[in-house]
Amino acid sequence: MRFRLFIFIVILTNVLVYSQNLKKVDSLLNLLKVAKHDTARYNVYLELGNEFQSINPDTSIYFHTEAEKIAKKISGFDGGLKRSETILQKGRDYYVKSDYTQSMKCYESALKTIEMHKNPLDNRFIPKFQKLYATIMGNMGSVYHAQGDYPRALEYYFKSLRINEKVGNKQGEAVNLSNIGLVYSNLSEYSLALKYYLQSLRLNEELGNKKNQAANLVNIGIVYHDQGDYTRGLEYYFRALKLNEEIGNKQGQANNLGNIGIIYSDKKDYARALKYYFKALEISEEIGDKKSQAINLGNIGFIFLQQKKYNLSETYLKNAEKLNKELRTIYYLRFNYEDLSELFRQKGHYKESLKYYKEYIKYRDSVMSEENQKALVQKEMQYQHEKEMAVKEAEYQKQMAVQQKEKERQRVIMWSIGSGLILVVGFSVLLFNRLQVTRKQKRIIEEQKQMVEEQKQLVEEKNKEITDSIIYAKRIQNAILPSMNKWKEHLPDSFVLYLPKDIVAGDFYWIEHINNAVYVAAADCTGHGVPGAMVSVVCSNALTKAVLEEKLTETNAILNRVRELVIEKLTSEENIRDGMDIALVRIDKGTRKIQFSGANRSLFIFTSVAELAEA
Repeated sequence: MRFRLFIFIVILTNVLVYSQNLKKVDSLLNLLKVAKHDTARYNVYLELGNEFQSINPDTSIYFHTEAEKIAKKISGFDGGLKRSETILQKGRDYYVKSDYTQSMKCYESALKTIEMHKNPLDNRFIPKFQKLYATIMGNMGSVYHAQGDYPRALEYYFKSLRINEKVGNKQGEAVNLSNIGLVYSNLSEYSLALKYYLQSLRLNEELGNKKNQAANLVNIGIVYHDQGDYTRGLEYYFRALKLNEEIGNKQGQANNLGNIGIIYSDKKDYARALKYYFKALEISEEIGDKKSQAINLGNIGFIFLQQKKYNLSETYLKNAEKLNKELRTIYYLRFNYEDLSELFRQKGHYKESLKYYKEYIKYRDSVMSEENQKALVQKEMQYQHEKEMAVKEAEYQKQMAVQQKEKERQRVIMWSIGSGLILVVGFSVLLFNRLQVTRKQKRIIEEQKQMVEEQKQLVEEKNKEITDSIIYAKRIQNAILPSMNKWKEHLPDSFVLYLPKDIVAGDFYWIEHINNAVYVAAADCTGHGVPGAMVSVVCSNALTKAVLEEKLTETNAILNRVRELVIEKLTSEENIRDGMDIALVRIDKGTRKIQFSGANRSLFIFTSVAELAEA
């Protein structure tokens, strides 16, 4: 048995997994331009951060930080709630990056924010803040879970469960119970794991949440599978598959079919195993789930190896290796190399076998190194926690001493004030008339001063809004530019010279790789500053859509389609006439040929004397 497609649902309460939706991002960016009230801008920034959370957590952190800045300006209950929510989401961003130290700091900060704003007398506080408190507890448990600190994980999962039970949040209870079951499953405490999985399943059935019901059924099937009870394991996998078919959850179906195939593989019923692996592979290809494709390809290759169908085994294992390399999933890649080594050993190709065995050892050691690193991170987290608790205790004692001194000082002040009041009363009658005149003059001065301050504040706010908009536009524009890692991956001997005249500009560069061909473009959109930058976003998205989604390969056809998409986006009642000058090149790595198309831009090819000699 090489691979598993089990769904271990360590669900973070109240945290959704978002997919990149370019149309939705464009829509949110348009909303941001017209949003004027703090609450509206907060909601847009929060949603933008959530959209990027699972695909680019660094971008997500930026948007959630902007939302937090706005939340700080909102006073009272609503401001405290919004700030806690953004800090919680930032913790989730760092969790996705596997930066568990920073993730935990965010969760602790979110808890402090709740404590600062809580008001037991406010009827709104009890349900909203306690539900958020339970969410943070559950997320902190997930951090400890990811680090393998199961006792701490259980401690926080149970804290979250007790709060959710108290406020009647059944959806949160179901998540907590499932996570607790997962910890016990990881510890091979199968009877306890089943107990909590079944409780979670009953709650999800009561709530009508079929997707989470299916996940519960899979986890129950895993418990029976791990204990060697293949009959019960298959029973629950098939029940999960039926539910996922009912709700149209394609990814869930692919995982269920893969799990079923694994059981038949374990039973050495290779014909049935192949049947379900191929079904899982078909669905994975349909929905574009490359990780699932790689796992199924590897499983199929492994079975063909057991059947001594060497040519088929080699084809599927190498396809799995290619995908896992692309995805950088070294956990699965090591098994591809192990199987390829065994394949060539059985064929008598010992040189090839040794080559793949060396690769297997390298990636196996890399995985072990990561696991050791997690153990070190766990110890560091424990040390930091104890250190912070010691600091907090010292800070508390210091605050108590300061409060005591403050009480003494207040007592002295009160005696002084009493003595002073006696003298003030004696002179008050004589000074009353003069005091009235002075007060009137002071009031006039204060009113004039307030008017000046209001005008000054208005000017500063307008300047800040303009500057923030330009800086934000620059970060949005930078988000569409390809990273230098991607550039060097496909064109290692190249470089990019990008020197925009202003903070933002209409110039941009672009690169994509598909079907052994590299597409490179340099473009200059009409307009300068923010308008030019916004047009560049539209044009870059159009290039990506034409190549990756519509699969166009000819450069002239790509530019024609880009022109149509740009016109479609920018045509409005205001008759906006924007466009771009562009040079587009396709480099075929196999034939070493290039194809070029341009709009008001030329292609220059420089060849050295040495290269001409080689040719």
